Amino acid sequence: MGSDVAPACAPRALAPWLVRSTAPLHCLLAFAAGGLLQALLGLPVPQGGLRDALHLAATVLANAGLLLVLWSFALFARRRTTIMPGGAPSGLVRAGPFRYTRNPAYLGMLASYVGLAVMCDLPWALALLPAPLWILQRAIIPWEEAGLQARFGSDYLAYRDAVPRWL
Repeated sequence: MGSDVAPACAPRALAPWLVRSTAPLHCLLAFAAGGLLQALLGLPVPQGGLRDALHLAATVLANAGLLLVLWSFALFARRRTTIMPGGAPSGLVRAGPFRYTRNPAYLGMLASYVGLAVMCDLPWALALLPAPLWILQRAIIPWEEAGLQARFGSDYLAYRDAVPRWL
């Protein structure tokens, strides 16, 4: 998808459709497809105490993921920069969880996805998680990174070299 990578200065309308449609939509579609597949071709789920323990752990994971997303969005709002992947950022966010990962909102979203899939007994949704993850890794994040580099140059490169993409 190298041809889909363009500078952040490019208008949102020029972003590839996978970038414009946003990661939450990709996750929602994969999750819904997982729910449909579970209804049609149910995979077994743990029962009894194991299921209860998994639900508890999944609840913690989903809520922690949501808090990470909200914290990330609050930092974007404080910096007055866009949360939209196809938008033009007005500043780099390096505080809070951005000190440890360049994509805490995506990590939080993926953690919530996994937590909700386990809480809802949807193993098919877990099986489909690689699809939105692939879109993030191959389309959305490269678009964002190219835009940040074009807009912020050496400041972004120093940040990119110091902080991992994921963890």
